[in-house]
Amino acid sequence: MAIGALLSALAWNPGTLIVARCFLGLGIGGDYSVSGVLMSEYANVKDRGRMVAIVFSMQALGLIAGPVVSLTLLAAGLDPAWVWRLILGLGTLPASVIIYYRRRLPESPRYTAQVEGREAEASMNLMQFGHLGSCYSSEPSAGQRLPLYHLWREPRLFLTLLSTAGTWFLFDYAYYGNSISLPIVLNMVDPHATMLSQMAWSLMMFTMAAVPGYAWALWRIDHIGHRRLQYQGFFALGITFLAIGLVPALSHTVWAFLVVFGLSYFFAEFGPNTTTFVLSTEVFPVSLRTTGNGISAGMAKLGAFIGVFLFPALTARWGLNRTLILIALFSFAGMGLTFLLPEPAGRALEDVTTRFVPIDPQGP
Repeated sequence: MAIGALLSALAWNPGTLIVARCFLGLGIGGDYSVSGVLMSEYANVKDRGRMVAIVFSMQALGLIAGPVVSLTLLAAGLDPAWVWRLILGLGTLPASVIIYYRRRLPESPRYTAQVEGREAEASMNLMQFGHLGSCYSSEPSAGQRLPLYHLWREPRLFLTLLSTAGTWFLFDYAYYGNSISLPIVLNMVDPHATMLSQMAWSLMMFTMAAVPGYAWALWRIDHIGHRRLQYQGFFALGITFLAIGLVPALSHTVWAFLVVFGLSYFFAEFGPNTTTFVLSTEVFPVSLRTTGNGISAGMAKLGAFIGVFLFPALTARWGLNRTLILIALFSFAGMGLTFLLPEPAGRALEDVTTRFVPIDPQGP
């Protein structure tokens, strides 16, 4: 990540910038899944969902920090031709901090004990990071290194992967398609609105709907249940998109559209935008946990990629209302896939994976 950010700032033509950003993406993709799994395996049972969600919610701070840094540099009178290089180059700083602290963080105690068989070292790591005994099941686990093909050869494990990857794909298709194309959507609602008005509406929906949704999810996720919150969130998203699609007046009245569309942002954060990240760190056996989470995250980004490019094309061909009806159907499909998952809230990871996935180190 650090090298990719630095190379991005030093890019001398569009081709080198693309290569640098792809290199940066490889680093982000690797850390994306590792960070959530590490927090999941170190966290206590009672607040594991909240702790993993905090890791993921840092993207909200990034969404705020980016524009703030950009506006600050521009307001300082710097040449815009250099501002974009400084913004990209500043990404080297957090990446370097991650390198420093990640090298000081020991391997997950679960992986150390259950996969590598070093129980004494795992106990020392737990002691070093405080009292974490309640994160383990009261029963000893029979975890071991499972072959990668278990993810598609073991039926129940494959269904788990299908659910985590499928729900994340469906959600990111809708979420990033709507978010990146929000200026197009707002222009359809009010073609005469100024760019300043559209920016103000976007900021209002984010600060009054998305941010409270994040906060509410952090507070309530372990009380409601991780799987249950995802199910409820998908349902609420489906209803809001369906309402706009079936009631044309909502997309022709600015204040009504902002209220209903803002609700979709609230239930995205207070729902699958948080839970898809959390659940995929909990429902796989320890030796395949990061792999399962990484595959799910990769499918999510594929959905985001498709959504960003397909959403404008669909709205141009079908109109906003029918496009949002399609997204509502995707949300209801996410509800169905969520039923394939167990409820991990309030349970040790060993209890979730041992009960749900048969452990057979020899394979079929």
